Amino acid sequence: MTSGQKVSDRLANPPWVQFAVVASIEFLTVMDASVVNIALPSMRNELGLNDAQTTWIVSSYLVAFAGTLLLFGRVSDLAGHRTLFMVGTALFMAASLLCGLADERLTLLLGRALQGLGAAMVMPAALALIMAMFPEGPSRRRALGLFSGLAGVAAPIGLVVGGLLSSLDWHLIFWINLPVGVIVLFLGRRTLPASVRSVGHVDAAGAVAATGSLMLLTYALVDAGIAGWTMASGAAFTAAVTLACVFIWRQRVAPEPVIPRSLLRHRTTTAGAALFVVVGTLLLSTFFVVTMFLQEVRLYDPVTAALVYLPVPLAMLLGSSIAPRALARRAPRSVLAGGLLIQAGGLVCLALFTGVGGSITLGFQIPAAVWAFGLGLSVVTSFVVCTSHVPPPLVGAASGLATCAYQGGGAVGLSLVTLLAQSTTDSTDDLTAERAALAGQHVALWALAAAALIGAVCTAVLLRRETSDHPVDTSDMPSGRG
Repeated sequence: MTSGQKVSDRLANPPWVQFAVVASIEFLTVMDASVVNIALPSMRNELGLNDAQTTWIVSSYLVAFAGTLLLFGRVSDLAGHRTLFMVGTALFMAASLLCGLADERLTLLLGRALQGLGAAMVMPAALALIMAMFPEGPSRRRALGLFSGLAGVAAPIGLVVGGLLSSLDWHLIFWINLPVGVIVLFLGRRTLPASVRSVGHVDAAGAVAATGSLMLLTYALVDAGIAGWTMASGAAFTAAVTLACVFIWRQRVAPEPVIPRSLLRHRTTTAGAALFVVVGTLLLSTFFVVTMFLQEVRLYDPVTAALVYLPVPLAMLLGSSIAPRALARRAPRSVLAGGLLIQAGGLVCLALFTGVGGSITLGFQIPAAVWAFGLGLSVVTSFVVCTSHVPPPLVGAASGLATCAYQGGGAVGLSLVTLLAQSTTDSTDDLTAERAALAGQHVALWALAAAALIGAVCTAVLLRRETSDHPVDTSDMPSGRG
């Protein structure tokens, strides 16, 4: 493609129009990780689900999503970002249709797993497309900030949408994906830029090891949270550790590993990914805990819970919108550490003041909004840290690593937090069901507050030389078409 053709394409398809196409489906894929949480009681009653089956409606999506992110991050570079984005969108829509038609549990679980697979294709490809649309600098930071902000608020908005729609029919939470997906596929084919492809191949053994390890680890922790540590969960955990060792070995010896070694030498990306695990855990786990608080402790119906929850996505959107301006004035490590400290404060207040009775505004809405504001700052900054100054052949892999740390790490963290909360609840036989559930939620909130504090300290340490090792950015140099 000549430079004249590039300019013509940009004039015909302004970057922010392309951005809107990419962000729309990305918003849906993240929202679908949480949209079912508040609809679970309706699904459980209609389909006759037990505790384990109910948990797997959420977990099947997360396991498929987290388990394949690293693989599709690399595939995105090799197959072309636009190609994988369109394929992932089509699969996500087909899976949503399957969920919307489901009238028994196996169909719903299969649809949820396929949704997760489609989302894993879309996310790294979407980030890579954005980095191709905007040159390194303020415009890219604004785009990444808005993109990650939308990803952050999608989860709490999913809880609100799920509550409102499930009061009518829980199938509607999946049907609403279809018209958006059709529009995205139509506009994406006409507006998204042809993507640059890297030359190489996927390390099949490393990809299988990484995917299997993440899936089995998440399965083991989820199963342990449901039924305790059984032979099945123990075997899955052992297999996950074994496959993780195989993956590490393949990273050392494979000619073209799943995570390129040059990317792992990029200190800011690797440090940002490690911190993103903490941010993802705080996001998914806190959403789950507070949703259970509203339903199991305060006993709100879905519509009331959704209305009570409204300040949370609004506060997170505010934090996300402020983050790019804060990044223009302060170092990313300062903004990220500040966001984590604000989260810690909000989580401590939630642990201290949430209760079976009392003011829902003072005890829940205000501290939850404080936490959500800090989360908005943290999510945006983490995305910027992970994906800035990455050369074109590695943007898909960097996006996959960032998203895997965010969603995959968050899924594992959610499993650990759920296991901790459930074990605490199960040990309180002398309390009412509401107070027993609250005891487990308080322990989980204290653990999350500690994780936020540790994350803030690690941010100051890991990112203290954040600008010293950036490679030369060549994101605008053409090297082929996808």
